[in-house]
Amino acid sequence: MLKHNDTQLLSIKELAWRLNRHPNYVYHMKKAGFRMPGYRATIEDALNWLYDHPDWRRKLDS
Repeated sequence: MLKHNDTQLLSIKELAWRLNRHPNYVYHMKKAGFRMPGYRATIEDALNWLYDHPDWRRKLDS
C-alpha cells in the first residue's frame, strides 16, 4: 500500500479522495476561501483549514 506524505501537494481530485469527499466539496471549499495556489494543496493544509472554519458551508448560502 502506498504511503502518502502529508506535505505532498495534491490536486483537487486527489485531495477529495484523501478527504473521502466528492471533488465538488473541495471546489466549494475554494469558493469559501480555501487557498490552493496552482490548484494544489496538502492534506495538512486542508485539514487545518477545515478545523479553523467549522461553519464554512453556511457562509456559502449567504
